[in-house]
Amino acid sequence: MEHDASQFEVSFRRFATELGIPVDSSCLPFFSSYLSELKKWNKAINLTAIHDDQEVLVKHFIDSVAGVKVIENMDKCELLDIGAGAGFPGLPLKFVLPQIELELLEPSEKKGAFLRYVAGSLGLRHVTVVPSKLEQYVRRPTRRLFDYIVVRAFKVDESGQMVADLLKPAGKVILYRAERVPRGFRLGGLALVQEVEYELPSGYGHRVLSVFSK
Repeated sequence: MEHDASQFEVSFRRFATELGIPVDSSCLPFFSSYLSELKKWNKAINLTAIHDDQEVLVKHFIDSVAGVKVIENMDKCELLDIGAGAGFPGLPLKFVLPQIELELLEPSEKKGAFLRYVAGSLGLRHVTVVPSKLEQYVRRPTRRLFDYIVVRAFKVDESGQMVADLLKPAGKVILYRAERVPRGFRLGGLALVQEVEYELPSGYGHRVLSVFSK
């Protein structure tokens, strides 16, 4: 069943305001179209186990854009999403920060096809989908270095050094988590420099942005 686009946009604005996230109205149609394609493709391939529109809005879209709380230098920024899956948090961040250069690392061919379709159909510029696993990607001689690396659904505990090797000298890694990292935890050679906690609207849970840098 197709969602009500106007009601969706009203809800998005309300939830973003609750979290203190600035959202330009021009990005809202991108989220609405994204939801439509997500529901359509999810019937054929497993993109998300969440089917309720409001739950997708809050748990995927709003949670993803919460990353703007810890992203600086937004005017010129290269961002890598490791284990992008259905595009969270990379694509929502691109919608609200259209100036960033986004690379989506996703080994699944089917999910990669979805990501390429969404980026193409929405006319997004400077979005690259890379069909590779992290351990293969870091060995590429043509790999880039990034200002920010975001990780939401990929376990990086044992891959911390590989992630660190993809950062620019002043780059940062943002982990989307349900709880704070343990005391003394390091991500490869990276140290924890900031944690921002927030509650998702409508009682959808506690979240933490854990930020690491060299």
